[in-house]
Amino acid sequence: MSEDWARSVAELMDSDFRIEVQRKLEQFRSFRNSEPESIFFELSFCILTANTSAELGISMQEQLGPKPFMDMNEVDLRNALKNARYRFYNTRSRYITSNRWVARELPMILNHPDPWAAREFLVEMLTGIGYKEASHFLRNCGVFSFAILDKHIIRMVAPGFNSENKPLNRKRYYEMEKIITKKAEEFSIEPGILDLYMWKIATGKLIK
Repeated sequence: MSEDWARSVAELMDSDFRIEVQRKLEQFRSFRNSEPESIFFELSFCILTANTSAELGISMQEQLGPKPFMDMNEVDLRNALKNARYRFYNTRSRYITSNRWVARELPMILNHPDPWAAREFLVEMLTGIGYKEASHFLRNCGVFSFAILDKHIIRMVAPGFNSENKPLNRKRYYEMEKIITKKAEEFSIEPGILDLYMWKIATGKLIK
């Protein structure tokens, strides 16, 4: 594994960018004790970003607001996403509406003493949620135990692995996750925080 990205992280941690990261982390931490409806809105965002982009998920949140994700039936939510020009309006409307049962449980899940168990619960019990989406949701709600292994991060950690041609199964996900966890320990930060620096290096952006 090339150490170029690790050197870049070290440089960013010694720059003014660290202040931006701290602000973002405080936003994530403050969200952890939000109302269940607001937390479910964030879970819906993470479902919408899968195989698309964070920018598109944010756009859907801004265009539709929280109410449709919690209250609309599947057909109406499907049409709302379609009208907002969201690509996967059929499957994602089904995922979101089928997951509403968990909304009241989300504050407890976010504050579970074992974040690994919390993530496993999300992956096993919810529709349309894999390890990347579950990690993304937890990080955005102040649980920093996991990095989000999207294609940008994967290219940095495993340059020879093409996640678009080869599915990232559970075993391979854990292998790559261990690499980032080990590097986070070297930097004395949590993996979900290291992820923000890596994302900045890969995309030039700081985004949820």
